[in-house]
Amino acid sequence: KGTKGEEVKSVGRASLPTNHNHMLPLLLLAVAPAVVATYDDLIVEPLPNKSGEPSLLLFAQGAQIKTGAYLPLIQEIQRQFPSPLWAGAPQCPGDVAAIPGCLDSGFERIKIAMQKKGMPSTINSVFYSGHSLGGAMIPAYVQKKAETAKGMILLGAFLTRSFRTGRTKEGTPQVEFPVPTLTIGGELDGLARITRMAEAFETQVEMSALDHPQRTLPVTILKGVSHLQFASGDPPFLVKKRDLRPEVTLEEAHKAIAADMVAYMNALLAGDSSTKTWAGVESRVQESHEILAPIIEAFKLESYHQFLPPCLCETKDEYGGAEYGTCVSNATCTGGTPWSETGMKIMGSGLEGLKLNVVDSSHIVTEEKPSCHLPHIHGSSNPDVNPGNGKSPPLCSSPKNCVLNLTTVTQAIYQNDGEFDIWRITFNLSTFDTGYLPLAATELKAKLKSRQSVYDAAGIGPTDFTSTDKPPSKGGNGSRCGEINQAAIDWAMKALPDTTKSRFLKYGQQISIGEDVGTCIAGPCWIWDPLRWDEDKNTGAITVKSVWFGEENKNKYPCGELETLPCAAGMHYCKLLSPARVVEWAFVDGLRKNYGI
Repeated sequence: KGTKGEEVKSVGRASLPTNHNHMLPLLLLAVAPAVVATYDDLIVEPLPNKSGEPSLLLFAQGAQIKTGAYLPLIQEIQRQFPSPLWAGAPQCPGDVAAIPGCLDSGFERIKIAMQKKGMPSTINSVFYSGHSLGGAMIPAYVQKKAETAKGMILLGAFLTRSFRTGRTKEGTPQVEFPVPTLTIGGELDGLARITRMAEAFETQVEMSALDHPQRTLPVTILKGVSHLQFASGDPPFLVKKRDLRPEVTLEEAHKAIAADMVAYMNALLAGDSSTKTWAGVESRVQESHEILAPIIEAFKLESYHQFLPPCLCETKDEYGGAEYGTCVSNATCTGGTPWSETGMKIMGSGLEGLKLNVVDSSHIVTEEKPSCHLPHIHGSSNPDVNPGNGKSPPLCSSPKNCVLNLTTVTQAIYQNDGEFDIWRITFNLSTFDTGYLPLAATELKAKLKSRQSVYDAAGIGPTDFTSTDKPPSKGGNGSRCGEINQAAIDWAMKALPDTTKSRFLKYGQQISIGEDVGTCIAGPCWIWDPLRWDEDKNTGAITVKSVWFGEENKNKYPCGELETLPCAAGMHYCKLLSPARVVEWAFVDGLRKNYGI
């Protein structure tokens, strides 16, 4: 009881010696006698002081983690579980659960071994669980056992995006899985990162049309728990390289993991939908939401594509074209990026009494057909004029009580989905979903109107472009894109939970904003010139520099949709830092250098 199970034997093939005759090994293989291979399976019998109907927990190991590393956790689960619980974890070849067929044969193998030890041949309540890679692999197996599986629990793992196969009648994507599934994440998991757990919470619970998604596909987060603490022992190579430092003991972690698992298993075994039965699970889901809320909110500010994709609409504007049309969010997609709207308000700030109404639309910034999409100050009958620049009248006589309506354009760029875009050629790996890479946008390509154009339209022009928009190194008064990026850092630091903020300030690689960097005088240069993320090799500190591109608020040549040449006058393009990238940096990636295991 509570120890490794006896070695379970299966028939395999012996390896053959090297031979210079290339045909000989094949001939020998055809007639080689079968030999016995052994598996280091973990089989744990129920505790002797438990009574009632027995249940079974079948467990899939993480990559390169020995099955025995899960013995302390399984024993803690058995202690907290109210009735007899058989448990086992089959060893996969090389300790890799992704080996085809290893879970199918392994689970059958250990069930036979358990029955030899006294487990009934028929058990009505079978639960499945897996950690890390095992958690990634086990859903495919459980799908085949949906009729008999009582529930599934993923540890430091999650249901991948491939399970977002459903739609509401309005078209909102839905996660679908045939078996009730609890997802448990560690706050300091450096592999199955907490930001991916936030995505799981939003898509499985918040966006779900189910009556009780917090019961069907709940997500919980354990404070201070790392990836390795779902197991025990020495970390394998990748875990040692990527995991973060835990803030609770292994015993405390196992007690907390077991508590969430047992609460869910008990609620499923009860078989009723009463509030009392599910109170413990629902309370933990709510506690976890409080931890995840800043991440989810930050993702929404960038219109995170894995919540809803961008609409990429082609709406007609008031002039009859699509150049300045706006996209509206609906149940299937998001119209634009809220953070760019905030950025435009910062860009146009500084005049007392002026109000800016801003609507952003998501577009691929290289798009030229059916139309190029550009930022715009609305209110003139001619789309190609620049209000208040000396050649066209302003839209207001003064900033006081002036209201300007603007539209902007943004494209979010992601590392984790492999998005690659060269003039409408796209390549995407959105199914590569491991939680290994950062999820937040690496940059927001934001097409904004210049401060000069806003000031001119508000009635104080014509103003000087150098003074209003150029960075100090070019004779200007400030880095306008940098000011927006500083606001992203400020937003993130204010939104972080106190413990997360304190941890990051003490151990994290701090972020500061440098002066905006120019690029060549052409739109494609700005498009492909990335947001700078420079690390000081001595201190580890990060300096973020935006790449900006702007034009004075006057047309230097005939332009407009009729001229088939876009009007670049009055533009100020910025590579913006997403608040979500700062939040994710503070939770995960910015800690790894000084707070890894």
